[in-house]
Amino acid sequence: FLVMPIKIKIGNSAEDASKPKPIQARVSLKVVKTLSGNLLIDDHQYMDIVIDPTQNKIITLPKPDAEKDVFEYQKEFFYYLFKKGLIAGSNVEGGATFGMVEADYTPKADAQVDPIQALLFQIDKYIHTTEQDNLKAEEYDENIEDRFVDPPPGEYTPYGKIPPYQDTPAGSQDSYNSTYAYAGYGYLY
Repeated sequence: FLVMPIKIKIGNSAEDASKPKPIQARVSLKVVKTLSGNLLIDDHQYMDIVIDPTQNKIITLPKPDAEKDVFEYQKEFFYYLFKKGLIAGSNVEGGATFGMVEADYTPKADAQVDPIQALLFQIDKYIHTTEQDNLKAEEYDENIEDRFVDPPPGEYTPYGKIPPYQDTPAGSQDSYNSTYAYAGYGYLY
């Protein structure tokens, strides 16, 4: 884990600069620094987040094992960063490969806040809030599946109490009188 403190300097006196500032926040993300100097954040369940400080870009890529469409997560992530004032909403665009979405962040030259630390702080907050939502959604899906596969007593009929439709007189009549029974019912060749 890479833990980076966020330092914000307010004031410009020489004695303020000499005093060490207390740590205001801690970030607990799985961050890997690549050979090219990019920061790869691996905490999200469905997408990888890359911060490219040389080009001032934030890039999201779907993970290879993601079993669902990741675009909704990417859209929500960039909207979150837009609402926090870290990116402009108009510069979110598709990337060079399929599924990649990227946005520029443009730090001011005289900014008192390090943009990388601000990004890491907000990404950490975003991941922790959406992680709880994903856990609730997965729990809901699991409960629904369990309810269909193994319903509670009183919500099902015992096997054999109601005969299958094919075994009823109406069901057997429908199957024998079908004009296209042997030629692909409902299809025209």
